[in-house]
Amino acid sequence: MQAVILSFDSLAANSLGCYGNVWIETPHWDRLATAGVVFDRHFADTVGPHSGMAWANGQHALTPANPSTPTSVGHGLRSSGVATKLIVAGELQTWQRHAEFDEIRTVEGKNEPGAKPDEVPVAKLVQAGLSAWNEDSFAKVPRLLWLHAPPPGHPPEGFDSLYFEDFEERGQQISELSDEARAEHPAVYAGSVSLLDHWLGELLAGIEAVGSDQPTLIIVMAAKGYLWHPTTGSAKSDLQNPRLSLSDQCIRAPLVLKIDRDDRYRDFSCLRTNRLVQTCDLVPTLLDWFGVAPIIPQPLLAGQSWLRELTEEVAPRSRLQIVDEGCLDAVRTADWLCVRDRFLESVPDLSTSNPASRVSLFVKPEDIWDVNDVASQQPEVISELLEHETSENRS
Repeated sequence: MQAVILSFDSLAANSLGCYGNVWIETPHWDRLATAGVVFDRHFADTVGPHSGMAWANGQHALTPANPSTPTSVGHGLRSSGVATKLIVAGELQTWQRHAEFDEIRTVEGKNEPGAKPDEVPVAKLVQAGLSAWNEDSFAKVPRLLWLHAPPPGHPPEGFDSLYFEDFEERGQQISELSDEARAEHPAVYAGSVSLLDHWLGELLAGIEAVGSDQPTLIIVMAAKGYLWHPTTGSAKSDLQNPRLSLSDQCIRAPLVLKIDRDDRYRDFSCLRTNRLVQTCDLVPTLLDWFGVAPIIPQPLLAGQSWLRELTEEVAPRSRLQIVDEGCLDAVRTADWLCVRDRFLESVPDLSTSNPASRVSLFVKPEDIWDVNDVASQQPEVISELLEHETSENRS
C-alpha cells in the first residue's frame, strides 16, 4: 500500500478547470479529476496561519485538546510499519512539525521574475519528491510521500504572460501596467495556476513511470481557498467586511482523490460528490487506507474517512463549522453559509437583539460569491443554525 499527497497552503478552487473555470488551462488537474473523484464541498477547518493543523492531528479546530492521547498522523502510521516522508517547499510550519513524520525536509526555489520554470518552489518540490519516491529502501515498504507547496507565487518567464492576450483582446494593456499592478492582475495569477498544473503533471507522470503494482492513493488538495497575489506575498482582499474572510471563496478548497490498482474502489473514477467534507478528514482517510486502527478518539466534529464517505459507510454530514483565528466562525450547510462574529455576540445589547446584527447569511449554492446578505430577512434560519450548533457543542 502506498499514498502520495500534493498539498497547497491555499489555492482557489474556482481557478481550476475541474471546478468550473473555463479560461485557465489546468489539463493535469482535469485529467486527475476524470480518473478520480472531485469533492465539490471540501472546506477548511481553520482559516489562518495554522490552517493545516487538522492535517496533522485529524481533529476539528473546536475539538478540546487531549495531551495524553497521541494524535499525529505520523505516529499512527509509524505504529503500523508505514514509512513516511514529508517534503516542504519553504520554511516548516507548526502543523508540519506536529505531524511526526519519519523524515521531514525542506527545499528552496526562486519565486521571482526571471526564474526558470524548473527553479520555482513547486518545481524543486516535485523534483525532490520523485527522487524520494524512487529510493529503493522507501519503495519496499508501505509508504506515504507528502509534498507541500506554498500558494501560487510569481510565475516565471513564459508563464507570467501566458494569459495577457486574453485580456489585451478586450482592451487591457497589461504589459503597460506597473510591476506591482501587473503582478496582482488575474492574468498573472492564472499563469501561476497553470505553472502549478504543469508540475502536477510532472509528478503524476513520474509516479506512473515507476510501474508499481501496489495499490496507490493519490490526493491533491489545499488547506484553504484564498486567492494569492505574488507581489505582496500574502492574501489580499479589497473586501472591507471582515466577516468575508470566512466566505466560500476563502473556506472552499480543492480536493481530488484517485485510487489505482485496488479492486475495492475500481468504480471511483470520473465521479463528483456533494458530501460536506473538511480538512480534518485527511488523517482518518490515511489510517483507513493503510488499515491502521484509529489512534484518535472520535469526539464531536472529528474527521471521518473520505473512503467511507465514498462507499456510503458513514452518514453524510448535514453541517460543518469553520473558524478563523480571531473572533469569527461559520456554519456551512448545503443550503446556507452563516458567518458569526463571536465578539459581537458577547456584547449584551447585541446578543439579545436581532441575530442579523452579529451574523451574515448567504443562500447556497445560488450565491456563489457571497454578495447578497439575507440575514435581516431570515432570522429564523439564523436562530436554527446557531441553536443547532449550541446544542451540538453541549452534547
